[in-house]
Order: sequence, then C-alpha cells, then structure tokens
Amino acid sequence: MSARGVCEGMLLVSSHPGLFSRHGAVLFARNALVSSFCFAIDMALIWLMVSQAGLDKFVAVTVGFLVANAVNYVLARLWVFRDSERGMVTGYVYFLGNALVGLAIILSGFALLTGPLDTHYLVARVIVSVCAGTIVFILNATLNFHEV
Repeated sequence: MSARGVCEGMLLVSSHPGLFSRHGAVLFARNALVSSFCFAIDMALIWLMVSQAGLDKFVAVTVGFLVANAVNYVLARLWVFRDSERGMVTGYVYFLGNALVGLAIILSGFALLTGPLDTHYLVARVIVSVCAGTIVFILNATLNFHEV
C-alpha cells in the first residue's frame, strides 16, 4: 500500500462514494463554511432579539434558527449540494424537516445548558449547534440530496 493510501485510510477518506469519502469530506467542509456564515446571522439575530428587543431567549433562538436556515438552504443548493437531482421545492421540504430535527436538538440542549447548568445563552447556543449541525448535515447529505 502506498503512503497516500495509508494516510487516506487513517483519515477515513477514500475515493469511494459515501459519508467518509473524499467527496463527503469536501461536502462537509463546504457545509461547515456555509453553516458558519449562517450561524453568524443566527447569533446576531438572537443577540438583537434578546439584548436589544427584550424577547424571550427561546423565541429568539427559534426565530434566529429559522431565518438562518432559509439562507442556509439557498447557499447549500448553490454550492454544497449543487449536484443534487432533488427539486428545489422538494429539497426545501426535506431540508426544513431535517432542520426541525436540528431545532429540537438545539432547544433541548439549550434548555439543559441555560436552565440547570446556568450557561450564558449565547455560549449554550454555540455548544448545541455543533451537535445539531453535524446531525443535520448527515441527514441532508444522505437522505435529502443523496450526495454521499
């Protein structure tokens, strides 16, 4: 086996289609960039709604998530999952369904972190986003856009 093959094997990267393929890694990296941009929008909206407008933090997390998710879908279709054969409307319905799974994870973790664990609401939102974002990426890459 070549040195390249050993390194690829150690990184769980192969040329075969799948979640742990080179293609899957590229999709994950693109998704991370798009999601980071959308997460910045989400966090800014949450901060504005809670700190400046006095809205309830759970309402702010939900609204911020839904707005950022709509932007995320457009960018994901244009750049992350651009080779998908899924139609735009059908893709958005699946994307939104997957996002609702993510939102449930976010709100559950957010309640735990901001309640009994008394974590600052913005820190809590960052922590739960890592878990939810990874799960939603896997759902979209496999079930929605069929790219891995």
